[in-house]
Amino acid sequence: AIAAIAFNHRTVAIDGNVERVTTRMLRIEEPLPQARGTIRERISTLVPENRPGDFAQALMDLGATICTPKRPACALCPWRDPCAARLAGVQETLPRKAPKPVRETRKGAAFVVLRADGAVLLRTRPSAGLLGGMTEPPTSDWRPDYDLSKAMLDAPMDARWKKLPGIVKHVFTHLTLELTVFIAREPRSAIAPAGMRFVAGQMLEREALPSVMRKVLKHGDTRPSAL
Repeated sequence: AIAAIAFNHRTVAIDGNVERVTTRMLRIEEPLPQARGTIRERISTLVPENRPGDFAQALMDLGATICTPKRPACALCPWRDPCAARLAGVQETLPRKAPKPVRETRKGAAFVVLRADGAVLLRTRPSAGLLGGMTEPPTSDWRPDYDLSKAMLDAPMDARWKKLPGIVKHVFTHLTLELTVFIAREPRSAIAPAGMRFVAGQMLEREALPSVMRKVLKHGDTRPSAL
């Protein structure tokens, strides 16, 4: 859009409005986002040599004001006659959208260890994978078939663990994570297991804790004022 409107370059400017106008006018049945290559290819043949910026602006405005997502004002559209979707009576069904993939649900256990001096047991996740390199209270593997009855096999240390009611649920782009939180309270002399560390409660804000792990700590009530 900048190249066309500001510098008058003959180039294709595509936004949601242009996608809608193009799929309707040319009756492109392929769903978005897969259809974007086809849209770009087809609309590129329509960009004029003269005033390509005006063409880009006009097409975006057409989609914004007349060829709207619902109840398009086809009677007012300057492309009414050649519009293939209107001729077929399917203008309001286009553009089609691919069905959203089913989001997988994974489950696991999170272990919150609170030391008597207010420190919390944390570790750094492996650099590869989801939340790579970020900080967390120790957790189990996250699996669709996680067996909660065997959670103590994943506990980071021997302790008197208490399972907290409820779960911590967090939605990522491609999966939903459900964590059951276990809490243990240890004396000031407790030593962190290998690869882990105790972090003072007032220093938690300096840790690279992702949102889901902040939820876990909040569920375990690890605020300094509550320890």
